[in-house]
Amino acid sequence: MRIAYINHGRFPTEKAHGFQIAQVCDAMTELGHDVTLLNPVFRNPVTASAREHYGLRHPVHTQPLRHFDAFRSLVIPGFLGFLVSMISYAKAVRAYLRSNRFDVLYLRSPLLLQAALRAGMPVIMELHALPRFMRARFVRRCNRCAKIVCLTTPMRGELVGWGVHPAIVVVEADGVDLRRFENLPSLDKLRMTWQLPSDRPVIGYVGSLATRETLEKGMRELIDAYAKLKIDPSASSGEKLKIFLWVVGGPQKWIDIYKVQASSIGLSTDQIHFEGRIAAADVPSAIAACDICVYPAPKTDHPYFLRDTSPLKLFEYLAAGRPVICADIPPVRDVVDEKSVKFFAPGDSQDLAAAMKDVLDHPEEAARRAGEGKRIVQEHSWEKRMGRILKGISDTMVS
Repeated sequence: MRIAYINHGRFPTEKAHGFQIAQVCDAMTELGHDVTLLNPVFRNPVTASAREHYGLRHPVHTQPLRHFDAFRSLVIPGFLGFLVSMISYAKAVRAYLRSNRFDVLYLRSPLLLQAALRAGMPVIMELHALPRFMRARFVRRCNRCAKIVCLTTPMRGELVGWGVHPAIVVVEADGVDLRRFENLPSLDKLRMTWQLPSDRPVIGYVGSLATRETLEKGMRELIDAYAKLKIDPSASSGEKLKIFLWVVGGPQKWIDIYKVQASSIGLSTDQIHFEGRIAAADVPSAIAACDICVYPAPKTDHPYFLRDTSPLKLFEYLAAGRPVICADIPPVRDVVDEKSVKFFAPGDSQDLAAAMKDVLDHPEEAARRAGEGKRIVQEHSWEKRMGRILKGISDTMVS
């Protein structure tokens, strides 16, 4: 099939959504489809090609569309600038689609849904959040789509409750490129590469420290939990460092905040290290350098944690075959359970500390869970995910 993916931001980008878009396009290409990525034209500090930046198997065929870039304006502020840019970009999308036909239009931004629907081609809308305003109009537009992809069961339940036809709404969590976790170096070599200590277990977090730049992902709780474990009462000196906490990811604003927190509770650079943001190609080796990987979350009623998130890092942790300690939030239950991860109560640093101690004290049980996690994640490769999403559409095209 000829598929147009209608992107909504600069590409490539260092942000997680760009990685997800790249993997979706690469998987569809791997499945034999002809994919064109429509892009707005924004200033972009990333100069590498998408294939280089994300380590893809195939080049991404991009089609930049000229539009008014409100971010260059001195009088249009912040989010309003994004909305103005999207209005102009949507016009450019409609103009392009009037003279270019595709079998499927694929997108993940509701702001561009009307422009896609007006083209008169089958539309697949992948939702990563639900809009807060103009719900009735959004539902009408969703019901004109060939398929709606929700990342989680809670998201699907809410969307169907709003009035979207259940028959067109499917649940597909995010995926993982399993190839990236094959033939990785030994743990000793990885520790040397990343200059990590070899004399104690490394507990790691690899991923962005905040979503949408402002919403914290549970790093405060992880640091507090680590602080509760760093004292070994059985040591004659009263203190013996048992583990090393390695935090990989940005942005720098949050690194600075968490460094202050760590210092205020007596943690030194010999006990915790903030690696900062690393290249996407280096993520598998960073995860594989850890003995235990943690997916934390705060205690909150924010819909991101209760409904929307399908964390890429969780799939990557599982693919690396490492024991995973995971916040027990509703969206992750679509993928994992007690047989594959060690759960803890979100926002509860004491419970997280207890979970870390349990994994450290029971390595065989932790290894069994890791093995089950690696088995589960085989069904969540990007190719299998996109094959399931496109199946109904492609079957219709064949018939």
